[in-house]
Amino acid sequence: MLKVFDISFAIGDKLLLDNVSFELKPGEFLAILGANGAGKTTLMNCLCGLTRPSNGSILLNQRPLSDMSRADIAMQMALVPQQQETAFAFTALEMVVMGRTPFISTFESPSEQDVIDAKSIMQLLDVGGLAQSDYNRLSGGERQLVLLARALFQSNRLLLLDEPTNHLDFRHRYQVLSQVKRSCIELNTAVIAILHDPNLAQLYADKVLLLEDGKVLNYGERDVVMTSENISRLYGIPATSYQVAQTEFFIPQNVLGQAPSKVVIITGESGSGKTTLLTELIQQCHKDGIPLAGILCPGEMKDGQRFSSDIVDIATNERCLFGHRTGVLDKKTKTRFYFTEQGMALGIKALSPKDIHTKTVCIIDEIGPMELNGHGFGHQIAPLLAMPGSRHIWVVRPNLVSQVCRHWSLHHPQVINITDIDVLEKLIRFAKNNQEYTQT
Repeated sequence: MLKVFDISFAIGDKLLLDNVSFELKPGEFLAILGANGAGKTTLMNCLCGLTRPSNGSILLNQRPLSDMSRADIAMQMALVPQQQETAFAFTALEMVVMGRTPFISTFESPSEQDVIDAKSIMQLLDVGGLAQSDYNRLSGGERQLVLLARALFQSNRLLLLDEPTNHLDFRHRYQVLSQVKRSCIELNTAVIAILHDPNLAQLYADKVLLLEDGKVLNYGERDVVMTSENISRLYGIPATSYQVAQTEFFIPQNVLGQAPSKVVIITGESGSGKTTLLTELIQQCHKDGIPLAGILCPGEMKDGQRFSSDIVDIATNERCLFGHRTGVLDKKTKTRFYFTEQGMALGIKALSPKDIHTKTVCIIDEIGPMELNGHGFGHQIAPLLAMPGSRHIWVVRPNLVSQVCRHWSLHHPQVINITDIDVLEKLIRFAKNNQEYTQT
């Protein structure tokens, strides 16, 4: 039905889509999830031919989409946009009947049967009573239902839905997606839907594509892709799953008043000895058999500022150069450091939830502006917090503590200043309180 091969799209030097690939078969429902600005609507515009990818290709029923006319595309797929205005006073019924436009000649009018069929679809979506209403005077939710009716009238082969539940109330949200799912089952319709709620994907999707900063974070069968780790990373907030009627539903941990995971924040001015303190803590924990993971960033100081830094994988003791000061503010990372690819790769590996046991104390030295802006190790933090039973020790600058707590929805983390009395003892007690650890 639809095959997407490594498509990318850029505006100037800004890459909005980066090597996106997936396949959709007849009867499948694919949900696309992603945070705001992830590139979801850009991807949808490429799929329906409104935007041509900078690279890669799209095949619709084995034909290159780039070789097809707008009329050819419209006969095989229908798009439901987020919203649509019209300059003319069309009735809701007339808007739905327009779904026949690709199938009739320029001077031909829709048949009586077309009107009857359009009314039937409107009845299915609970908007039959709006048939003679002025489309422009309808509410946002009513317009959305009318546009979906038009799309279903236009094509039962492939539906592209850009946030179809936007503006819909509780009842119609499920009614619309249930009707779409019914089309998949009964008419073998293929569906691609951009959804904001991962729980709707859990209920209706067969496959899920997670889009992060224009790249595919994960793609595949719903039950494989939809995990607390992936959802936490995608939206940057620790999420917990709960089972209802054999279906996993996701809820941000802080919504239910549940603390994500116990966190201690070490703070203090630059050069005050935070990394040295962590080194002493690591040595003591190793003696006591307390499992540790994460990163340590020992560095060289000059004139009261960090001049260069290494990065150490605490679990494996692997070490390499992390970065050095440049004196120029990097617009992307919001720091005056250049970070090496090797160092970033080592840090990402050290902070991978797949390689960290739930009883392990995870150390991050440090969390700064780069992570708060979604770069550096920012994407690793929420999945780590979502791990049940996990505990964390972070280094954070004094002026960023409040922002870090808000960003990751921390509930009353313990904040320790490097100048506090018995700092090392406090950290050791925190590490030993990790429920279970092996004495050596």
